[in-house]
Amino acid sequence: MKYIISSLFFLLTHQSFSQNSDILNFGENLISENKLDEALSYYSKYLTTTTEKEDEVHLLLGLAEIYKLKLNYHTANRYYVKAQEAIKISQNKQIEFLYHVKIAEFYRKRALFAESVKHLDSAKLILKSQKIAPIYLAKYYSRKAALFSEYFNQPDSTLLYAQKSFKISKELNDKNEIFYAMLEISGVYEKKKDFKKAINYLDNLIHYAENNHLIQNKVDAYINYTRVLIRDKQFNKALNECLKALNFAKESELFYGEILFLDNIRNVYKQLGNTAKAYEYLELRLELTDKYYKIEHNKFLFELEEKYKLTEKENQIKINTLEIENKNKALASNTVMFYAIISLLIAVIIVTILIAYVLKESKKSNKQLKILSKENEFLLSEANHRINNNLQLVVILISDQLKKASTENSFQLKSILTKVEAISTLHKHLYKNSDKKKIEISNYLNDVKHSFLDVFNENNISTNFKIDTAEIPSDYAMYFGLLLTELCINSIKHAFNDQDDKSINLELRVKENKLSFTYSDNGRVLITQDIKPILIDKICRQLKIEYTVNTENGFKFSFEKDISNA
Repeated sequence: MKYIISSLFFLLTHQSFSQNSDILNFGENLISENKLDEALSYYSKYLTTTTEKEDEVHLLLGLAEIYKLKLNYHTANRYYVKAQEAIKISQNKQIEFLYHVKIAEFYRKRALFAESVKHLDSAKLILKSQKIAPIYLAKYYSRKAALFSEYFNQPDSTLLYAQKSFKISKELNDKNEIFYAMLEISGVYEKKKDFKKAINYLDNLIHYAENNHLIQNKVDAYINYTRVLIRDKQFNKALNECLKALNFAKESELFYGEILFLDNIRNVYKQLGNTAKAYEYLELRLELTDKYYKIEHNKFLFELEEKYKLTEKENQIKINTLEIENKNKALASNTVMFYAIISLLIAVIIVTILIAYVLKESKKSNKQLKILSKENEFLLSEANHRINNNLQLVVILISDQLKKASTENSFQLKSILTKVEAISTLHKHLYKNSDKKKIEISNYLNDVKHSFLDVFNENNISTNFKIDTAEIPSDYAMYFGLLLTELCINSIKHAFNDQDDKSINLELRVKENKLSFTYSDNGRVLITQDIKPILIDKICRQLKIEYTVNTENGFKFSFEKDISNA
C-alpha cells in the first residue's frame, strides 16, 4: 500500500506528467505490442507540441527505446543525449534517475556491462539522497537483477532484486515489470539447475505475455524456455518449441530473436545426432549473424560526438575567460603600461591560438584513435563470433564422422572431439569475460568435464570434481583444459578393465597464489607400472611445472604451480 500512496503522491506533485500519463501509457502499450512504427509516429507527434521539460524527457526516452528495439543504436543514442540535455534544464531528480536506469539497460542489452554498472551506480546515488517513485524503482531493481545474473553471476543477489521489483510491480499492476522480474527469478532457478521449476516459470510467462499482448516479452521468454529445455535434455520438446518460437519471431520482425532460435535449433539437432540439419541451421544463423554485425557496426560512434562537443565548449570558455581578464587588465592599466599590455595580449592571443590549434589537432587525433579503437573492438567481436562458429562447424563434422566410424576408430575421433570442445569452451569463456586475460577456472574445467559426460556414462564411470573458484591467466587455463582432457582420455582408454567400480577424481585448490592440481582414477591396469605420458609431459613443459605420477593405488597425477606473477 505504501508504494501506491508514494506513486500517487509523485503523480500529483508533477501535474504535467499526470495530464499526459494517458499519452505515455498508450505509447508504451504500442511498444510492448511491437507496433514500433505507430509508436514512433505517436511519440514524435507529441514531442513537437509539449512545452514541459519533464514530458519532453519521457517522450525522448520513449523514442530512444523504439530505435533500440529497431536495432538502430546510433539514433537511439542521439535521443538519450537529447533526454540528458533536457534533464539538466529541468533538474528533476526523478526523471534523471529513470534516465540512468534506461540507459543502463541500453548498454546491458549490448553487453557493454561496465557502462551499464556506471549508470546504475549513478541512479543509486540519487536513490540515497531522495525518495524515488515506485514506478521507477521497480525498473531499477529489475535491471539490477539482470546485471547480477548476467555480469556478476550472483544468483542470490539476482533473486533479492528480482523479488523487490516483483513486489512493487505487482502492487502497481505494471505488467511489463512483473514479466521481467519473473524472468530473472526463472533465471535463478536455471543457474541452480532446478530446471523443472525454471521451465514452469517460463511456461507461465509465455502465456502471461500472450494474454497481455507483450510481443517482445514473449520472445524473451521463449529464448530462455527453449534453452532450459535443451539443458534439461528434453530435446524433442525443445525442437518443437524452437520452431514455433522462430516463426513467431519472424512474424513479429524480431531479428535478434531469430538468431538465438536458429542457434538453439542447431544445438538440438546436434544433440539428436542429425548432423545435416545442424549444419543447415548453422548456415542460416551465420547468414543472419552477418546482417546483425552490419547493424552493430555503428555502435562505435556512440557518444563520441557529444564528448568532443563538450571538450570544444570547455576550451572556448577558457579562451573567452582569458580574453576578458586581459581586457580588464588593459582598462585598469595606466598609459605607461598600455603598450606593454597590448604586446602581452597579442602574445597571449598567439599562444591561445596555438593552444587552440594543438587542442584541435589533438582532439582530431584522439577522435580518430578512439574510432579506430572501437572499430578494432567490433572487428575482434566479429572475429570471435566467426571463430566460435568455425569451432562449432568442426565439432559437427567430427560428430558426423564419428557416426560412420568403426568401433576401432570411434574412440580416436571422440578423443579429437573432446580436445576441440575444450578449446571451444575456453574461447566461449574468454569471449564472455570482460577481462580477456583471465578465466574463472572452476566454470571452465567443469564445462570441459561436461563434454565427457556421454563417454563417462557409456563406460559407467563416476566422477568427483572439487575445483576452487579462482581467476587464472587464460593461457594457463587452456593448458589445464587440454591436460584434463588428455588425462580423462588416458583413464578411459587404459585404466579400467572389466571392473565395476570406476571413478575419476580431480581436486584443484588455490591458496595464497599457490595452485595445487591432483587427478586420479581407481583403475587397476596400470598399477605399479612406471609411466610417463608423452603428451601430458609436453603440456607440463609448456606450463614449466614439475609433476609426479603415482601408480601404487590406481593412477595419480599431481603438481603445484606458483601463480603470483600471473
